[in-house]
Amino acid sequence: MTIRYISCFTSDRPYDGLTSINFDGNGTNNDILFSYGHFDNFPVQEIYTEQWIDLLPSEDLKFVLAWQQTPMFNDLGVITSSVIEKINSDPQVYLLCVDALESIIYPEKYTEQCKLNGINPAKVVVLTSNQEIHLQKIDNINYITICYWESITRQHHRWLNTVEMVSQSQRIDYIKSASKKFISLNRNLKPARTMWKYAMSSTLLEPQGYVSYQLPKMGNDGDYSTMIEKSSIIKEYFNGSLPSDFKDHLEYKQLDSFCNEPISYTDTIYDYVNDSLVNFITESHHESVFLTEKTFKAIAQRQPFFIIGTPKMHSRLRDKGYYTFEKLFGVNQVHTASEAIECCKKLRDRDIEDIRQEILADWMPKIEHNYNLFFNSKCDWDHTMLLVKNQINL
Repeated sequence: MTIRYISCFTSDRPYDGLTSINFDGNGTNNDILFSYGHFDNFPVQEIYTEQWIDLLPSEDLKFVLAWQQTPMFNDLGVITSSVIEKINSDPQVYLLCVDALESIIYPEKYTEQCKLNGINPAKVVVLTSNQEIHLQKIDNINYITICYWESITRQHHRWLNTVEMVSQSQRIDYIKSASKKFISLNRNLKPARTMWKYAMSSTLLEPQGYVSYQLPKMGNDGDYSTMIEKSSIIKEYFNGSLPSDFKDHLEYKQLDSFCNEPISYTDTIYDYVNDSLVNFITESHHESVFLTEKTFKAIAQRQPFFIIGTPKMHSRLRDKGYYTFEKLFGVNQVHTASEAIECCKKLRDRDIEDIRQEILADWMPKIEHNYNLFFNSKCDWDHTMLLVKNQINL
């Protein structure tokens, strides 16, 4: 069965190429290859504009592409009424939404949008980064998990000229000469990163590493640290009550040139990466299993890492065949302030030479395994489409 893809957005300029995706909810053009082309076996040559729906063979399976990003936007109203009619009436036409930039998915918003725009929910498939909703049907809408960030990060490292790639021998030389124990980048601040910053600072671990902690501008909204201090989420990390010196440890720290883009590949950070032994990763979401470019960057840079958050993140990596490094760090998880403080004290009290020699003696084969697995793995679009067809009983 041949699968075709229909885009409701295109360009009137012949030199634009595939700039035909509704990327921000307002119908503006962006590169469709950025969003889909990094998946292995994604058939770019099978993308058509909506005028092709009646011209393509009737027996072909057709998926109408709709890019979404809840909660920032969730709008199926950008799909034309004629295409919606085809989705509802033609058994070979489905709506394929991709909502993978965040791990949080909002099924109620898709249910609401289907009702609002008169779309049969049984003809809707949503591809998402959320792991818990995989292969579920909610209000007749089909949800399937995709490894979006692993796939796009791999492509970024293969293509971008701002990405520094290091060989195994180069990483060994960097390990031998590194002057800092760790690096910990904390941008786009969230409560969990604030908790982690407090732990690093209050235990006096922070001077032994490279730390960024970049407070956003609050404008007329007040002081960001005060807002965090009042957050019920941050209090949960501290068992309900913040320490009296909490705000004293939240000073702004910037390592490299700040990038306002959601994904940063500025080459100004690599001197800090290469002068540090291990990497503490504060992922985008602390409670859910959401592995983004932050984790895969460390793997691509051949660095041991520890994810601050739910231990299910490490478990999910192991399920995918990667090694994790709990034994090197001396803790199994860092999900609360007390666990963060314990982890920081353990690293603070270890001699840097001891860490250096352990990595070189015990962990290099596992680091190299992770590197090779990352660059040789596939996020196969054909496999995803097989799951989709099974889910919709085709």
